[in-house]
Amino acid sequence: MKELYTIATFNVGQLVEKISTGELGLPALQRPFIWKNTKVRDLFDSLLKGFPIGYLMLWDCPDLEDNHSIALNGKSYASPKEVIIDGQQRLTSLFAVIKGQPVVNDKFEKVQIKIAYNPVLDKFEVWTKAISNDPEWIPNISEIFTTDNMFAFTNSYIMRLQKSMESKNESFSSELANKVYERINSITNIKNRPFPVFNIFSDVDEEVVSEIFVRVNSGGVTLKQNDFILTLMSIYWSQGRDLIESFCKNSQSPVYKTSTAYNPVTVVTPQDIIRVVLAFGFNRGRLKYGYKLLRGADFENKGVINEVLKTERFDNLKETLPLVLDLTNWHEFVKSIMNAGYLNSEMILSKNALFYTYAFYLIGKHRYKLSNLENQNLCSLWFFYAILSSMYTGSFESTVEGQLNRIKQISSIEEYKKFFLDRISEEWTDDFFSITLPGVNGLAVSGRGNNAWFAYVASLNLLGTPVLFTKSNLHVSALFQAGIDGKKKSLEKHHLFPKAYLKSLGYSDSMINQMANYALIDWNQNISILDTAPADYYPIICNGMSEKAIRKMEDENALPHGWEHMSYPDFLQERRKLMALRIKEAYYKLLDNC
Repeated sequence: MKELYTIATFNVGQLVEKISTGELGLPALQRPFIWKNTKVRDLFDSLLKGFPIGYLMLWDCPDLEDNHSIALNGKSYASPKEVIIDGQQRLTSLFAVIKGQPVVNDKFEKVQIKIAYNPVLDKFEVWTKAISNDPEWIPNISEIFTTDNMFAFTNSYIMRLQKSMESKNESFSSELANKVYERINSITNIKNRPFPVFNIFSDVDEEVVSEIFVRVNSGGVTLKQNDFILTLMSIYWSQGRDLIESFCKNSQSPVYKTSTAYNPVTVVTPQDIIRVVLAFGFNRGRLKYGYKLLRGADFENKGVINEVLKTERFDNLKETLPLVLDLTNWHEFVKSIMNAGYLNSEMILSKNALFYTYAFYLIGKHRYKLSNLENQNLCSLWFFYAILSSMYTGSFESTVEGQLNRIKQISSIEEYKKFFLDRISEEWTDDFFSITLPGVNGLAVSGRGNNAWFAYVASLNLLGTPVLFTKSNLHVSALFQAGIDGKKKSLEKHHLFPKAYLKSLGYSDSMINQMANYALIDWNQNISILDTAPADYYPIICNGMSEKAIRKMEDENALPHGWEHMSYPDFLQERRKLMALRIKEAYYKLLDNC
């Protein structure tokens, strides 16, 4: 049986120094730092009391030579010899506190971990302003580990403590002074605490490493392929990883008067970026190939690691990533999504559809030189089709791989556009809109929403549909604008056959909440509608409207004429057909633009 790992023991100080010299790569996996400061406090408390704190799992870096020349950032190793697979949060905590270094939190912000210590009580606590003003506390134990003169530091604390106690008429004894010396010294001795380490050999495949992690790790966290890719970037091109994380951070919230990745339709994660990079730059749809590619695997020679291939592929990555993160590319693409009627993130149930469409946008722009208008229109249509068809769900990576392999063989703009248009026309026949879409795999479902429902909403946006029941010219799309809601959402889903009314007739919740029973209306209208039969409230709402205006409103909102007098099952059946026709109308509008 092949040996997979060795076991060794290092003390805390040795591991921290390995990080300082660059011999041990930190951060690597499971970044950013997600521990709460209370967990860091408990970690140091366990170390102080001699309790075990678990183990580390390290992975020897492949095909790296020991390099003891002075590397970047003053480190002794140009590249890490090992990376952390398990124990990232604990080791990050130890390094951050002992070295007084900031960490990157889950919002991609640099923050300082401050753990306070009270030598009198022999107690750790998370820093607070009150603690920092209390002379009995050392507000930040990083000061203990980083001081150049421990004797002077301890004396300074004792003098401060003595002065404080005497001001409160409390006695300060030599016994207390000795106890303080011992306890502060015990903090520095934390660096001598042992830490067991599993060292996985460099030739172990990443899938085996992931399985080892899952079997050993009690937390149940699963390592993903993008974790390994980001690890390699940390080793060989840390600036690239920083660019990805900065882009993702900036996609979360706007910055005043500054152009960033922020947008209305999605929050970006590193995995999203990795998928786009692999598809656009490497014609790969499977994440598992990403790690092997960047590691330098020679696929024609049984995966043997080739340093030349690794260098070539990292060069490709360095050319590709800036195009993926280019703000002009990104925001022009986002316009194509909004042009398809998808105006906010709540409408998009498949991020894969969005980001693979972005990869095709980049391929169309940079490989086939489509004009911006051509490219946007094609991407609008493709996204509308891909998300409604649930194309990039389930075993989607093989689907993407096949599409990218086909596109590689295309040599002209016309062929490129034809590839997408043919795929759509083959599936979206008249039967799709008249049978499939109104059926159980489309609109004939209950719940908060599915791809078919949001395609209907997108169609209302795309077709410029006025809000149902309003007597103004306010369009549905206008109520998706940021900042229009105030404290209550302007646009709400309303039961056309009211919930209380249907319950009185004995209908179940699954029947009551059918997608076809919903309509988007202004909430001011919603609160004025009573829980009565449609035949009772509809004439009141339509009072003052002409017959022509009523028919137009019904047509635009997929309401069968006379719907208020229909039986509920008949209404659902007829409305699904009309909703599907509105989606078809939106589809043809997008198609005409291509």
